[in-house]
Amino acid sequence: MVLRRVNEANKKKELVKSLVDGAIMGLALFVMFGSLMYRKEISSVMNVALSPLASIAGNFMLTVLILAVLTAAYTSLIQKYTTNWELMEKSKEFQKRLKELQKEYIEAKRENNKHRLKRIEKKRAEVMSEQARFSGELMRQQIKPMAYILIITLPIFFWMWEYAPGEMVIFPLLGTKKLSDFFIFKIPYWLLWYMICSLPLAAVIRRVLGIKSAM
Repeated sequence: MVLRRVNEANKKKELVKSLVDGAIMGLALFVMFGSLMYRKEISSVMNVALSPLASIAGNFMLTVLILAVLTAAYTSLIQKYTTNWELMEKSKEFQKRLKELQKEYIEAKRENNKHRLKRIEKKRAEVMSEQARFSGELMRQQIKPMAYILIITLPIFFWMWEYAPGEMVIFPLLGTKKLSDFFIFKIPYWLLWYMICSLPLAAVIRRVLGIKSAM
C-alpha cells in the first residue's frame, strides 16, 4: 500500500515536471518566433534596464563585455541545474560501446570470422535498441537548457542589435570598423566582439562550476 502511494506520488511529480518543461519550451518557442515581429518593442522595454548599464560602462564595447559575463554565467548555471548529467554520461557510454563494437566488427570482417561477426551484430543491435529507449528523453534534456536560455538571452540580443552605436572600433587584424556594420555572414561587429568575450568566459565559468561537456 505504501509502495503504491509512493509510486503514485512519483508519477504525479513526473507529470508536473513534464508539464512545466513543456510550458517552458513552448514559451521559448513563442519568444523565439513571436518576438521577431516585435523586436523593436522588446528592445525598447529592455532599454529601460540596460541603458543605465551602458551609461555606467561609458562605451558600448564595455557594455557588451559585461553582458557577455552575465550571459556566460547564467547560461552555465542553467545548463548545470537543468541537465540530467547521469543520462548524458549514459549516452556517452553507449557511444563508446558502439565505437568499440564497430572496431571489433572491422577486425572480424578482416579475419572473415562469420561467427564473431554474427555475435557482434547481435550485441550492436542490443546496444542500439537500449539506446533508442531513452533517445527521446535525451533529446529533451539537450533542448531544455536552450529553452530557458533563449527566454532570457534573446531580449538582450535584440537590445544590442537595436542600440549598437555607430562608433568606430579598432579590431586586431581587421582594422577600424563601425560596431553596427557587418562582418562575414551578416554578423555585426558588436556580435563578433560579444563572441570574442563570451566563448573564453563561458569556458572558464564552466570549468569553475565543474560542468562537463554534454556531447
